[in-house]
Amino acid sequence: MVFGLLLATGASLTASVLVLQVAVLPLMFRYNKTVQRKVVFSNCINFPRNLNYDSPSSCSVTGGRNLNIEFRSIVDNCLIRLGIWHILPNSEIKDVADLKTNNTFHELKNSRNPVILYCHGNSNHRASPHRLKIYSVFQELNFHVVTFDYRGYGDSTKVKPTERGVVEDLFHVYSWLLKTLDLEEESTVFVWGHSLGTAVAANFVSNLEELCQERGSEKLRLPDALVLEAPFNNLKDEIAKHPLSKLVSWLPYFKNTFVKPFTDSPDYSFTTDEYLAVVPDLPILMLHSKGDRVVPYELAVKLQNKLVQSRKSSSAPFTFQTFEREHSIGHNNLCEAKHFKSAITDFLRLIEERKKN
Repeated sequence: MVFGLLLATGASLTASVLVLQVAVLPLMFRYNKTVQRKVVFSNCINFPRNLNYDSPSSCSVTGGRNLNIEFRSIVDNCLIRLGIWHILPNSEIKDVADLKTNNTFHELKNSRNPVILYCHGNSNHRASPHRLKIYSVFQELNFHVVTFDYRGYGDSTKVKPTERGVVEDLFHVYSWLLKTLDLEEESTVFVWGHSLGTAVAANFVSNLEELCQERGSEKLRLPDALVLEAPFNNLKDEIAKHPLSKLVSWLPYFKNTFVKPFTDSPDYSFTTDEYLAVVPDLPILMLHSKGDRVVPYELAVKLQNKLVQSRKSSSAPFTFQTFEREHSIGHNNLCEAKHFKSAITDFLRLIEERKKN
């Protein structure tokens, strides 16, 4: 009798899981914009919590200063306030006695060291442990680092993020950065995106002129280069190939319910391959691990093929640095790979030589 009861309970649970897989999840994913948004941006995941963003040192950042910028969003029709950290290169930390003053701005304005504007991926915030690791690597390589949280993330304004919204955020941070830099020094500026941030950065560079026009801004120059760390070619392919999709990819209506929303919606199409096709003269460095389980390596190869095709007549450097499946190097720890630093310094050398010519 007990055995029969256990069998009945097990059968009931199995049936419930099957109904969830076959009916409930597909319907929620196909028609619920909130579910779609949370899957893409995952800004509801916020670890670690209860941070003091005003004090980067309390988050294990050396040589950092917190600041905020505010602007009126034409996307969400509200005031947006973004949290930003400016982190000094190691070679300049000793020259700044008080990080709470404007000395860091002086160092940024007058420095000849290159600057990385970092666009993080989905979930968490600019103080996530794996992001702190790459900031440290940038510092070792003597880059200034400007990193920020999009709307809906970290200590930035709590507004539901969309593709247009986070690209607008990047635009205003980039505009602030160029105004802060001494243009006569012609500092080298890289826009660096990781994971979802690669698509944000790609959208930004391809639409920079339009973004300026929409906001009545003076024309801004393109960055000196774009770095794509763990990129995908477009979001619909990433959704289809994501490991979690294996739970439902066997459904005959998988593409229509789980993939099609990201083809139809203007809120999050993130078509990196299409964006970058219109900026063939922008130098690009792609970095990807064959051991990446979040963004499969094959999607980076697809993006590479599309870029090679669109840049046939361009002389701009395009480098695709592959990291082998070794030492557990995957999606969030590429900066620990053996040749990571040399890939960056070699590319930087290419860019600086190009600027001289």
